[in-house]
Amino acid sequence: MHRTTAIVLMALILTVALPAGTSAQPASRRLSFAELATTVMQNNLQLRAAALDVAVAEAQLAQARTGRLPQVAVSASYTRAQEQAGQTISFPNPFGPSPPVISFTLPPPSPNIYAARLALQFPLYTGGRIESQIALAEANLRGAQAVFARSQRQILFSAQLLYLQALLGQENVTAAQRALNQANESLRVANARVSTGAAPQFEALQAQVAVANAEQETVRARTSVATAQTSLNASLNQAQDASLELTETLEPRPVPGTVQDAIARALRDRPELAELQSRIAAAQAGIELAGSGGRPNVNVSAGYDVGNSNGMATSISGGWSITLGVTLALYDGGITRERIREAQLRVEQLKVLDAHTRQQVELEVRQAWLALQQAAGELLAATKAVEQGREAARLAGVRYQAGVGTQLELLSAQTSLAQAELGLASARFSQNLARIRSILATGSL
Repeated sequence: MHRTTAIVLMALILTVALPAGTSAQPASRRLSFAELATTVMQNNLQLRAAALDVAVAEAQLAQARTGRLPQVAVSASYTRAQEQAGQTISFPNPFGPSPPVISFTLPPPSPNIYAARLALQFPLYTGGRIESQIALAEANLRGAQAVFARSQRQILFSAQLLYLQALLGQENVTAAQRALNQANESLRVANARVSTGAAPQFEALQAQVAVANAEQETVRARTSVATAQTSLNASLNQAQDASLELTETLEPRPVPGTVQDAIARALRDRPELAELQSRIAAAQAGIELAGSGGRPNVNVSAGYDVGNSNGMATSISGGWSITLGVTLALYDGGITRERIREAQLRVEQLKVLDAHTRQQVELEVRQAWLALQQAAGELLAATKAVEQGREAARLAGVRYQAGVGTQLELLSAQTSLAQAELGLASARFSQNLARIRSILATGSL
């Protein structure tokens, strides 16, 4: 795990028990693209769950490593038995006629029986079972770390996409407001021309329709901003009605390097490939684990026992013992052989899947670079369209006010300009989206 990922993981685990953003939020929060990444890493609930998966895998590895250590146990018991009478022993008197029989009574056995044992057991050889379990747990931990890294990328990409959508909405709001201002100005001029008799009432009606259409576009654009910000707040695990002030713009951002460099980076850094490698390592450890079933197990145990098992109340005895044990399965019906074969087939399957995933990774990188090239071409065309649309709208306005142009010409030019500005905003959005997708495809954050 990279050091940065480890730090993020620690922060997520430490904050996992905190409430999910129910405290009061400030009236407006400034949020940059860089701050977005930090906030998502710290607060996103999906990442908290993924961080706990890594913590679980670490605990499982610690459990596997304890198999190498000796096991010490102490046990004690107390038994209450049925009380019995003392045993009487009689024999003839060898010393004289009187008394003819000598008798004496032994004390009864104690009904209270105590026993205690201190035992130590240490595995000398397990046929590779413990070592395989440790290797399996280590591979599972690397897999959990890779899944966490993949979740980081996916969740951050989703948050960045929402951020870009909010920026697109803001640019659409600006463009729609500009179109609305132009429509209102056209309506003012049309009303003035109608009032002086220079134009029919129809021109004023057309201008009113243009204003109504521009107002609808403005409402749609503002709604799209609100929707994106609500979703972004949810991704940041904060109040969904919190106000965000996004400090970035949809200015085009270049992507340095070549497609070959990007492919090499992706094949090195993509967490999906790291996850597959960990699964292959786990499957290979599974082969050894399965094979351990056909090998002997050797362990040594030692113990010390204390108790009054002879039943005498005052007789406490103790003793130690050492045992060397060997266990070997002579015949298990072939289950060990089939377990080995299953593990070997799983390794082969994962290797094929790894090769296929590498093909997909290269394909995704190439597609991302093609999307970048397409976005660059669309951005250039959209920029020219806006420049031409502004000049056309300016000329149409001058012609209309001079009385040599028609209102239809003016409204058509303003509509074309509004569409071109929306198209430019969309092209800027597409370029930024293609950029973060290309970064995502290379395995970077």
